[in-house]
Amino acid sequence: MPQRKASTLPVTLAAVLVYLLLIPQQFNVTLGGVYLSAFRVFLLGGSLYLLAGALQKNLRFAWPDLMIIMAVAWIWLASYMSSGSVVTAIEMGGSHTVDIGLAYFFARATIRTPTDLRRLLVLIAPGVFIMGTVIAVESISRAYILQPIASALTGQPMPINYEIRMGLLRGTASFPHPILAGIVMASFLSIYLMSGLRGWPKILGVVAAAFGVFSMSSAAMLGVVVGGILVAYDWLSERIANVTWRLFMIFVSILYVTVELTSNSGFYGLLIRYASLNTGSAYNRILIWNYGTENIARHPWFGIGYADWDRPDWMHWGSFDHFWLISALRFGIPAAFFLLGAALIALVMVAKRSRDLPLHDARLLRGIAISLAVFALGLNSVTLWMSALVWFFMLLGLTVTLGSSPLRRPSIYRQAARPPYAQKPVVQN
Repeated sequence: MPQRKASTLPVTLAAVLVYLLLIPQQFNVTLGGVYLSAFRVFLLGGSLYLLAGALQKNLRFAWPDLMIIMAVAWIWLASYMSSGSVVTAIEMGGSHTVDIGLAYFFARATIRTPTDLRRLLVLIAPGVFIMGTVIAVESISRAYILQPIASALTGQPMPINYEIRMGLLRGTASFPHPILAGIVMASFLSIYLMSGLRGWPKILGVVAAAFGVFSMSSAAMLGVVVGGILVAYDWLSERIANVTWRLFMIFVSILYVTVELTSNSGFYGLLIRYASLNTGSAYNRILIWNYGTENIARHPWFGIGYADWDRPDWMHWGSFDHFWLISALRFGIPAAFFLLGAALIALVMVAKRSRDLPLHDARLLRGIAISLAVFALGLNSVTLWMSALVWFFMLLGLTVTLGSSPLRRPSIYRQAARPPYAQKPVVQN
């Protein structure tokens, strides 16, 4: 009996969500104190789809699922404990439930196989390319384009500072901040490069990711450079027997320990100092780390919510550029532990599963792993909110799904996963 063709509706819904993430913030509305965007409304409606999928038992349980649920639950609890207000807890907990929990499980429910992910990449390639191009054009022309148009249509202001770096404007396109534009664009590089796609979808995706550097953000530039280096390393690992990912991890671990033991500022301080485009920003991030950890030490369990954090009077700015640290500051160390733990476990899962898949699928999974790892590393100097926050947890969700998907014929997959040049030659008598 011929197999029934799988429905493309889930992938289409995932693509719709990605396009909604690209809508400028000027189109968002506030109703009854609740900040609503198109993607939040869509995710709230999508919860019905998630419920239907759960009832049909389409999802295989994975440990990151539990950690995301625990993180969201802890955010609700911490929001109440830090504010003492049920209303505040509902507002804070509800928004993070949508942006983190629903985004994660929506990606889990819609992207089930490597083929699904490739379809998604084809569908979103035009939108991603347009955003990347706008970022580049804004930067080179030194004039914002997209958000002034949105402001003129809605009457809502454009809350982005005009900033020049290295002679170029920090391009932002539809994102709330240039650094978010850059790090989101950079996350597509390894995925498209290792997707197995050919033709215009791959070209558009790679070019869009490269254009992320025009956000003039060190996080975006590191994302593109480090992502490109890791893709190149993976290419070498398929061709040179002694070049393995295990060797790479050992080298990185030794480097990290060495820097921690020999440097006065530690690995993080050294990375921020030499990887930042702006020396002032680098110094600010070091101060944020020092005073931020002191605040967390005083409020380790439930954080301080959205209250102002303690710092010297001369630190007038309120920016806190460290996602993992601010998660602990706002909601306590357990919340940050659950979120970071989910990402680390997802990386291990998808890396292990890539060993058992055909070569083209194994490459895609390694591309996803590189994207998530570089993104998570970049969050040491970036705070996520709104569309960028949703995209990160969508990326995490689809990573978990691909890393936990069942293998129908593992013995055949393992054999096919070996590159052709690794196969032993057949000797005919």
